[in-house]
Amino acid sequence: MDKIYDEYYYKIYNWAIKKTHCKEDAEDLTNSVFLAIFEYFNKNIKVEKLENLIWKIAYNLWCTKAKKYIKEKNTIAVLDNYELGYEIPMLDKIIYKEIINDLDNIGLTNKEMVAFKMYYIDDLSIKEISEKMNTKEANIKYFLYSARNKIKERYYE
Repeated sequence: MDKIYDEYYYKIYNWAIKKTHCKEDAEDLTNSVFLAIFEYFNKNIKVEKLENLIWKIAYNLWCTKAKKYIKEKNTIAVLDNYELGYEIPMLDKIIYKEIINDLDNIGLTNKEMVAFKMYYIDDLSIKEISEKMNTKEANIKYFLYSARNKIKERYYE
């Protein structure tokens, strides 16, 4: 376990700094990642590729924390700005500015873009999106899969 910590701590911490733009939040995220890794190993589950597991845990924790952070910010905004006609921003600029501002340049199809925004910005379920777009849930899953892959290609070049 010490070897994993020594080998991956600074890699994950640097990644977390880029994601959070804050030293304290990066430290919290890094600690959460290692806690989850160690909990995973305590379950005695066979791991084929350690690095894949580590980055999958890190990414999933980041997504969970980002979603929670956005909901908290939006709740505070609702309480502070209850005037009629005030539109509450759905995304926190710090977390999503790079991706959201660049969605048009990523090369998503119209259906991928709509499904992506409904799922990640409007926080709708796949079932709700399929009803709104009048298509099968399997198609929505494909649109989201394709959009995520295009975004990954763009940011992990």
